[in-house]
Amino acid sequence: MKEIVSALALASAMFAGPAIAGTKAVTASGYALPKDKAVTIVLMRPDTDVGELAAGGLPQPNADWTKAARANLAEALAANATAKKIDLKVIDEQAGDGAQVVADYTTLHQAVANAIIEHKYYGSKLPTKKDKFDWTMGPGAQKIGDLSGGNYALFLFTRDNFASASRKATQVAGMLGCIVGFCMIVPGGTHVAYASLVELSTGNVVWFNVLRGSKGDVREKDGAKSMVDAIMASMPTRPGEAPKPDQVAAK
Repeated sequence: MKEIVSALALASAMFAGPAIAGTKAVTASGYALPKDKAVTIVLMRPDTDVGELAAGGLPQPNADWTKAARANLAEALAANATAKKIDLKVIDEQAGDGAQVVADYTTLHQAVANAIIEHKYYGSKLPTKKDKFDWTMGPGAQKIGDLSGGNYALFLFTRDNFASASRKATQVAGMLGCIVGFCMIVPGGTHVAYASLVELSTGNVVWFNVLRGSKGDVREKDGAKSMVDAIMASMPTRPGEAPKPDQVAAK
C-alpha cells in the first residue's frame, strides 16, 4: 500500500495539469552502448499493480486486473523486443541465494529510481550532482548478469488506478458545483510508469524514462502495447547505439 500511495503522490506532484500522456527520458551525456560486444538485456520481472480509486481517492488493489496487466505487459515487451531485434531474455525464476539476489536488487533499484525521480524530475537537485546523471546500483549488480547471462538489465515499474463508479460520481458532483459557484475538481484515474536500463558490470543506470499519464489501458492487450512502445521508444538496444533522450544530463 505504501508503494502505491507513493506512486500516486509522484503522479500528482509531477504531472499536475492536463492529462496528456508523454515520456521524459534522461541519460548521461556521451553515453553509448559498447561497440565491441553484443548487447544482451535481461528483463527483470515488471513491478506492476492495478487498482481502483474509491470515492475518497484511496486506491483499492484488484488482483484480477493486476494479473491481466502483468500478462499483457510481458507479451508487449516480448513483441517490442522482437520488432526491434533486441536480444531480450526474461530472468529465470530463481531459488535460494539467486532468489535473494534478484529480490535485493529489485528493491535497490526501486530506491535508486525514486531518488532519480525526486532529484531529476521534481527539481530538488542534489548539490553534489547538480546536472550530472550518475546514479548507480553498484558493481554488485553483476550478480544479476551472472545469474542471467545478460550484460544489461531492464526494469519496469507501473501503477494504474482507474476511477470507480463512486469516484466518477464524485467527479460529476464536483463539476456540477461549478454551476452554483463552488467548484471542486476531483481527479479521475492515476497512471505512472518508469523504466530503466542498468549496465550490470558497473551497476550504472544508463537510461531512465518516465511516462506521464496513460497511453492505454494496461488491462487490455492493445493498451499494454501502446504503453510499452511509448516508454521503450528511446532506449538504446544495439552495440554503439546512444540513447535518444528528451533530456541529456551533463557528465
